[in-house]
Formats: sequence, C-alpha cells, structure tokens
Amino acid sequence: MKKRQIHPFPYPIEYSKTKGCTWIGHPEIINSLKQLLSDAKPLASHSLILKDRPNLILETRLLRKKNFPWPVQVLKKFKWRGIQPFFFNPLKRSKAMKSFSAACHLINHGLRTPVPLAAYEARRLGFIRQNVFVTEKVPDHILIRRFIKQNRSNPDQIKKVLKALAEFAIKMHDSGLWHRDMNLSNFLLTERFDSYKLFIIDLNRARIRDKLFIWHRAMDLARLDLKEWQKPFFEYYCKGRFDPAIMLKMANSARAGRRLWRKVAVRTIPLREKLGLK
Repeated sequence: MKKRQIHPFPYPIEYSKTKGCTWIGHPEIINSLKQLLSDAKPLASHSLILKDRPNLILETRLLRKKNFPWPVQVLKKFKWRGIQPFFFNPLKRSKAMKSFSAACHLINHGLRTPVPLAAYEARRLGFIRQNVFVTEKVPDHILIRRFIKQNRSNPDQIKKVLKALAEFAIKMHDSGLWHRDMNLSNFLLTERFDSYKLFIIDLNRARIRDKLFIWHRAMDLARLDLKEWQKPFFEYYCKGRFDPAIMLKMANSARAGRRLWRKVAVRTIPLREKLGLK
C-alpha cells in the first residue's frame, strides 16, 4: 500500500490549557490574541468588520512584526444560535477547535485553506462561553460564485475553474474530509500567471472520517448549486470512478430535501421566536 505523503505544517503548533481556556496555534499569535481578548474595549474596535451575522468576522493585524509570513489575519468569533447549543455544547467540541483541526487535516493532505493561526475556547462548567478562530487573510481572491457570474460570456474560463474545483473536491473527499457546507461562497479563487488556485473556508461543520461513501460526497456536492454548470462539473468530478448520472441524481435529491427543510424553517420562525429558539 502506498503511504500518504505528510505535508509539512508551516509553523510549530503550540497548545496550552489553563483555567477553563484552551489555546492552540502559532505561539506569537496566541500571545497577541490573549492581549486582545483581555482588553476592555469591544473586539470589533480593534479591527475592520467584514461581517457581523451570524458570526463576527474581522480583518485584523494581531502581530505587527516585520517579515511575519501572515501579516493580515481574519478573526472569526462564533456566536451561539438557538437553544440546542446550550443543552449540548458541553458534549461537543467548539467550532473554533473543529475549524483548526479540519484546516490542519487539509494542509497535511496538500489541500489549500487559509493557514490556521490560532483557535481559542473558554468554558465554564463545561459550557462553551466563547470561541475564536484566526487564519491568514488570502490576498487578491474572488469567490467562485462571483467569478462564474462575472464570466458568463467566457465558458472556457468557467470550465477551467470547474475542473480545478472538481479536482479539489475529490481530493478533499478522498482525504476523508466531509465539509458539510460546501457552497460556492466557501471557495476562494486566486489567479497568477493564468493558473488558478483554490482555497476552502468555513470548516466548523466539517467531519473527518476514514472513508467517505458516495452519499457523503453527493450531499456535499449538492450544496454547490451550479445550475447550468452541473453536468460538466459532475463529469469532471466522477471521471471514471463514479457514474455521473447517479451522483447527480443523488445530489439533486439532497438539494430537494434541503429546500423542503428551509421552507419548514421559515414557516416555523414565529413559533421558534416565541419559544426562544431563534
């Protein structure tokens, strides 16, 4: 059996745990993050807010050190929604720690994701009170969703990107990572010298398994919502390993199920608001 190549991680990871707080990541970033979180000022006052809902996402510079390889970072502070996390979060890993583990898995398998620089969680009586995930900022990128929209008049370029996306997705699935939120907005695309590079983000729902079955793969691919580009993408992905027609049928069934669930979720908003579940 051919041994899997382990790709070198870009820095030595530090891990520490004290007084209900767990830290993992780059030692210098951890120290800077500790100082930031201990500041009495609101977290957003130190940085540029990229997004406020459902989670707080900031662009920041935690470490102003010359020649630091990742001078600009993206900080994501996860918020809890609904009542389920209150009951079950003592039994679950925090989203920040899950994101860090999934990012390490991808890098160790030669797949691109923004370099994870730190993850932090604080617990009280087992309940997660706060969790934060920090990565590098990928410069000069565009979301694949936007790229496809902007290049509708250039199908050859779209097919080139779809082929790269299919190759990335099958390599990720072969590694055992089931993303579970694999939509087009979670892929960052960079272009240099007519060569495209993909980065995947939003890893907090990901699960790592020894093997992914075809239905795991189909459920992930169903979230891409490629519309008229579905057929060429599935052909690129399957390429002799799977039947594209069967894979596409499974993905469409999964997509129909999600649409039904969304309708139920929307119609029950008033009831869930009354019960404090939203």
